[in-house]
Amino acid sequence: MLSGIEAVRAGLAPHYTVEREIGAGGMAKVYLAEERHPPRKVAIKVMKPSISTARFRERFIREVELTSNLNHPHIVPILAADECLFVPDGPDGLCYYVMPYIEGESLRARLLRTQGLPLPEALQITREMADALGHAHARGIIHRDIKPENILLSSGHALLADFGIARAVSAAGVPQNITNPGELVGSLAYMSPEQLAGEGALDARTDVYSLCCVVHEMLSGSPPLLAVTQPSAKARAGMLQALQSQGVGRAVAGALREALDGGLAPAPADRYGSAAELMAAMEAALRPSLGRRVAALLRISE
Repeated sequence: MLSGIEAVRAGLAPHYTVEREIGAGGMAKVYLAEERHPPRKVAIKVMKPSISTARFRERFIREVELTSNLNHPHIVPILAADECLFVPDGPDGLCYYVMPYIEGESLRARLLRTQGLPLPEALQITREMADALGHAHARGIIHRDIKPENILLSSGHALLADFGIARAVSAAGVPQNITNPGELVGSLAYMSPEQLAGEGALDARTDVYSLCCVVHEMLSGSPPLLAVTQPSAKARAGMLQALQSQGVGRAVAGALREALDGGLAPAPADRYGSAAELMAAMEAALRPSLGRRVAALLRISE
C-alpha cells in the first residue's frame, strides 16, 4: 500500500509535481510542489487521514470555498482544493488545498531564534495581521487559530494562513485529541476562554484575544500564560522588562501592557470588538514615547 508522500505524489500527479515535505502539524502535512499550468511553486497542505471523515470532507470543502474569496495582501490565498485523493492501493480521503509557496519563515521559527522581536517589527506584524483580520471579519469569517505557526514572514511583511481549517474541524465534530491526548484544535496558549469552553458561536473577539497572545509573545518572548481569569503576574513583569530593555519608558510600557489587557479580558464583552480597536489602543499607548523617525516608520501620527 502506498503511504505518505508516495500517495500524495500519485494523487496529485496530473496537475502537480510534489518535491518534498516542508512542514507538519497535528492535523496536516505540507508539501512543496510545482504546479504545471500555470507553472509556479505552490505549497500543498494535506489533511491527515485520521480526521478526514466524510463529514469533515464535506465541511472542509464548504469552508475552503468560503475563505477562498478572501483577497487581501496579508492573507495567504487558497488557489485550489479538493475533497480527497483517490489513489490505487493508497489511503482514501486525503483532503488538501493549494496555496502559493511563500519564501521566508513562520513567526514561530523567528521567535525560536530570537526570543522576541524589536518593537517596531512587532508593531508592523500586528498592524498587518489586524488589517487581515479586519478584512475577514467584515465578511463574517473568523480564523479561530491565530498563532505564530500560522503567521508567515516574507520580504519584510507578514501573511496569515489557514483560514477556515479550524472551523471545519470543529464543525465536523473531529475529536479534539486527534493526535495526542489532550491536544486541541489550535494551541492552548492562544485560545480564548470561550473557545476552550467549546462554545460554537465565536465572533471576531476570539481572534482579537489570540492576536493579543501573539503580540505578547513577540514583545516578551513568551505567550502570556493566562489563567482563566487574568494574565499571570510573571508574564506581566516579563513583558515590562523586555520593553524597557528596548528603551521604552516604564510608564509607556505599562500603558502598552494595559492596551493588550483590553484584548485579553476573559469575557468577550469586555474585549475590543475588532482588531482595529486593538491596534488603535496600542498606538495610543506608545505615541508619547515615539520619536519622529520611529513614528513615521510605524505610521503613527504625532
